[in-house]
Amino acid sequence: RVKRISVAVVIVLFGVLASYEAKAQAQDPIQTIRQQYAAINRGVAKYKKVKKELLGFSAEGGELIAYFSGPSIVKISSTFYGEMGRATDEFYYSNDKLIFVFRKQSHYRTPLTGKVVRTTENRYYFKDDKLIRWIGEDGKQVSTTAPEFSQGEARVLASSKQFTDGARSTNPTIEDGP
Repeated sequence: RVKRISVAVVIVLFGVLASYEAKAQAQDPIQTIRQQYAAINRGVAKYKKVKKELLGFSAEGGELIAYFSGPSIVKISSTFYGEMGRATDEFYYSNDKLIFVFRKQSHYRTPLTGKVVRTTENRYYFKDDKLIRWIGEDGKQVSTTAPEFSQGEARVLASSKQFTDGARSTNPTIEDGP
């Protein structure tokens, strides 16, 4: 009889812990963003693609591809080419709000070779138009109180707006500058 009660208590405790863990994950905005990111990438083949040329953003030009689900942009991929490397930014959206940006920079050994010798990555997590986490190129979280945190937030939000506006326009190019 004691054994049955012990087993029942253990089962109940596991159930409570599993329920608590599920609720904690559901409330974690980073986990939610990661799930949305994965879902968008799984469905990328079904979205309408719009390509634009990027002018003035980098020395060797660039390209933007916007992915639409109906009237909403769900992903934008922009690639910038330069003499000493290339950069790719992927912007992810949920309900027309920026949720995540993945930036990868590839650095060449010598100009225009395409031979990558080093890559750096940055990850920006957003909630309600606010940067909530930034994982820098060293793989560490950038402090929310660091001056570069608010500068990074402003820079990424401005790029997002410029690219979403450009993706929706009828113009085949998006130009940097005034």
